[in-house]
Amino acid sequence: MKHIIKITLIIFYISYYGCAQNIHIPFIEGEKLTYKIQYGPVNAGIASLEVKTFNNQYKYLAEGKSTGVFNMLFKVRDYYESIVDKVTLQPSRFYRNVNEGNYKKKEQVFFNYDLLRAESTRDTIPLPNNPHDILSIFYYLRSQNLNDIKENEIIPAKAFLDDEFMDSNLIYLGKDTIKTKFGIVPCLKFAPKLETGRVFKEDYSMKIWISDDANKVPVQVKSKILVGSIEMNLSKYSGTIKKIKTIKKSKKN
Repeated sequence: MKHIIKITLIIFYISYYGCAQNIHIPFIEGEKLTYKIQYGPVNAGIASLEVKTFNNQYKYLAEGKSTGVFNMLFKVRDYYESIVDKVTLQPSRFYRNVNEGNYKKKEQVFFNYDLLRAESTRDTIPLPNNPHDILSIFYYLRSQNLNDIKENEIIPAKAFLDDEFMDSNLIYLGKDTIKTKFGIVPCLKFAPKLETGRVFKEDYSMKIWISDDANKVPVQVKSKILVGSIEMNLSKYSGTIKKIKTIKKSKKN
């Protein structure tokens, strides 16, 4: 699946609660999340997210790679990095180095708040209100208060990728539970609106489950694509502020 790692980070970008206030940061330096990616029944790859610090700022790192048989058919080695302010969580610099088969791309973006523009490797464009890149916006989501969100509420999203700020919608589908290797996790369920035709089958073909606890960690993602389906599951985590909340399985189940 050529776009597997890009899809992984689009998953994080679209999980954004647009106009929320009162940032409460639910992560610390040293947190690391690791995901197993499946393409249908095949183990296709792994992706990881890590929080570090750099010059008194947060430094987010994301890496993705293909594994096993999938790696023999299509080798993926992707790296993303975002440096953000510790108070606002807005990015100052974004970098990515993408290697997917014969496709290779490097990109560096500086967010210039004095001149209100994003200065990338190839272009300069105006900054929208509350700008983010596709990595920083994942952590920004986790810092928002989702207690008052209502079922079927549509939330706008915006993040920088490929020399533009992408717009999308995110629909909150209500509360759910997901069975994981750590136990049954109470979650908030979302469906993002995605660009159809190139990768995805339908506008709302992806579902995202985010832990309904202090960590707000994505624990599972499922998506139908043009050929087959992709599933992501949290396989390891460390350095979180709290242990991910789990509940006992109901006797009725």
